[in-house]
Amino acid sequence: MEIPILSGIITGLKTFFKTRRYVAYLIVFVTSIFLSFFVSFLLSYFAGTSVEVILVNVFVYLGATGTIYFMLGSLFTGLGLDSLWITRRARGRATELKGVAWISVSFFISVFLSIFVGRLALLFFAVFCWVGWIAFQAYLSARTSLRLATISEPKKGGLAMGLGSFILLLIGLGLIAAEAIAALYLIPNNILGIGTFIESALPLPMPNAMENIQIQYNFVLLAYAFFGLFALAVLAAFVKYGGRGAALNISLLTLFVAVYGGYFLFNILRRTEAPTMTVVDIGMSFFFLIYAMSGIGRTVTETVEESRSRLRDFGPLFTFFLASGFFFVDSIIAVTADAGSMLSQWFFADWDAAVNYATFIFRDVAKLMAFPIVSMGTILYYLKEERLERIISQARAEGEYFEKGEVDEEIMEAAPEEGEAWPSEHARGIEEGKPGHELSSPDPGRLSVDRKKARFKPGKRLGEEEEEEE
Repeated sequence: MEIPILSGIITGLKTFFKTRRYVAYLIVFVTSIFLSFFVSFLLSYFAGTSVEVILVNVFVYLGATGTIYFMLGSLFTGLGLDSLWITRRARGRATELKGVAWISVSFFISVFLSIFVGRLALLFFAVFCWVGWIAFQAYLSARTSLRLATISEPKKGGLAMGLGSFILLLIGLGLIAAEAIAALYLIPNNILGIGTFIESALPLPMPNAMENIQIQYNFVLLAYAFFGLFALAVLAAFVKYGGRGAALNISLLTLFVAVYGGYFLFNILRRTEAPTMTVVDIGMSFFFLIYAMSGIGRTVTETVEESRSRLRDFGPLFTFFLASGFFFVDSIIAVTADAGSMLSQWFFADWDAAVNYATFIFRDVAKLMAFPIVSMGTILYYLKEERLERIISQARAEGEYFEKGEVDEEIMEAAPEEGEAWPSEHARGIEEGKPGHELSSPDPGRLSVDRKKARFKPGKRLGEEEEEEE
């Protein structure tokens, strides 16, 4: 039995093994991530020794090299300057040498930045990669809930669907309200001894829970203000779109955001002065990374199959740029929580231990702030644009027709009336008299070529190598 979400993730990941270029990107990325995790782990054990000097230089320069490499690739491919980045029709050896050359350039740029720019380079990575990846995580999480609901989404929900969706919505909003009350009032003020209970009586005690909330109280307050805006937005959307069949999507998104918010609040409470990265941290980071890669892979696949174009590199490169930069900066923040470490003195010579620890806690507070903001934008885009497209695509694939009053007016306008043929997305340009001509539609905006007399080779399809074999 096929599980739609799991099979979609696997299909998306397979895209990164379709061409040599994508495999090369994956190797560079995995190497960068390994350095970020493993070397930062070693730094916490060799602080104050001669080995620390070697580890810091390896960590900073090689870790930054991977991020800069993907940044240059994203820049060139985003601007359409693909020929500067990679030679598509060159032999494999030439392409590989060009890739090595760009890695060397990236390394020299990292050295230049450390000498002439200093900590401002870290600020750049933090703003564009660390914050960008957190926002990307929020977007992907919101899209997950919306896609999950769309698998069995009704055109217009009945009474049972509407009631069930409303109950899920109340559960999500209740969780958000409970988390806000606990984080802003009960725990920091130790009301009814709840703060003490969390710090000492739980099976997994969190000894710094009250202190962590108090250190970042203003930002935690701002985060839950964003959650309040998110709650108002989903309530308004539920009232407006609930009768149009989107009630389940809105409710599941609210529940997802509430659960993720609780996870990030838990992270804030459990942090201690030791800059450790647990198995849970690494597991969640890799979960988001795998889902991001699968999403980009599916997008690339759909683009190639629909437009018959070659594989594009911008999506994977930009994803790897954000992810590698995030892990690089996140590892630095974790290590510099120890004010006596060489890395802390290198980047933050004028920061004391209290400021370093507050920065360490802010890692999770930033995620708590980002999720409700990005989720609001995601659900508005889904309700306004993507929902219509997905329902129409699903109906076309199943050959289904809508009855009057069954769906919204905009869906009725976009769908053919019963008895008319759905335009096919997979049988464009079939000649008259051939089987399937009545179900096909012309290639939109493309140059028509007589296929019988065409002397051109067929276009490259997904998974076919674009470089000539050696």
